Amino acid sequence: MPTTLDIVALRSLVAVATCGGFHRAAHALHLTQAAVSRHVQRLEDTLRTELVVREGRGTRFTPAGERLLAHARLILEAHDDAVADFGEQGGELIVGAMDHAADLLLTELVARLRERFPGRRIQVRLGRSARLRASIAESRMDIALVLERLGRRPDEPHALATRWVAAQSWELPPGPVPLVLFDHHCGLRTGALRTLASARREHTVTSEAPDLAGIHAAVRAGLGVTLLPALGRLPDRLREIEGLPRPPTVIVTVQTAPHLDPEIGRMATEIIEELLRVHLPT
Repeated sequence: MPTTLDIVALRSLVAVATCGGFHRAAHALHLTQAAVSRHVQRLEDTLRTELVVREGRGTRFTPAGERLLAHARLILEAHDDAVADFGEQGGELIVGAMDHAADLLLTELVARLRERFPGRRIQVRLGRSARLRASIAESRMDIALVLERLGRRPDEPHALATRWVAAQSWELPPGPVPLVLFDHHCGLRTGALRTLASARREHTVTSEAPDLAGIHAAVRAGLGVTLLPALGRLPDRLREIEGLPRPPTVIVTVQTAPHLDPEIGRMATEIIEELLRVHLPT
């Protein structure tokens, strides 16, 4: 019999990576921490390999775990797109959120949306902003919180500060600045490269990753410094560093799909923007 991976377990695995641990993943998925742990254990038993290692209060993905994580994101995107294509749209609200905001906003956002729309099932999808924007344009998602672009000035509406982040024990070396960057075009990658180039600071890309979990892993390993939005507390074993040029802001926006009822879109946008004002300092 061929090996089969459980969709529910894969969703828990991605949540552990996105939220930075089992406890926060459980809150985001509205499950118990024990349930999330069982899901990951089920995947490890199925594939007969260790995927996630607990380190104190934090977690670390093994090389096998990082490989499966990349596959899991693609599987879940295809699965959710198929469900959205054939499912009853009227009974659910599909909400997208950028990975960077998952830990800070996700639990409270889902709770408030469920309170405001008690007759709808709230489905949340986490991922890259570019992917979320495409899903909104193609009406495969109802509403999404995304990083739209680099800011033009610090006082611009919806501008969010960014910060240089490295491992706890990492020190800025002499010579070119080693960078850990996303492997696709995005505002954070562009902002890091443009900031250093404008300041005439030599730099080199030492590592690239497709998602936030990979970025965190590479930075924790001491491979370099990265640029991240200033959203809440930093993940375990990471710290903000000084000594580099001041980075740009990024613009955070709420986008709604053309098919969404305008009144529902307005109410959902108000909820998200209220949380942004509370949690995301500009």
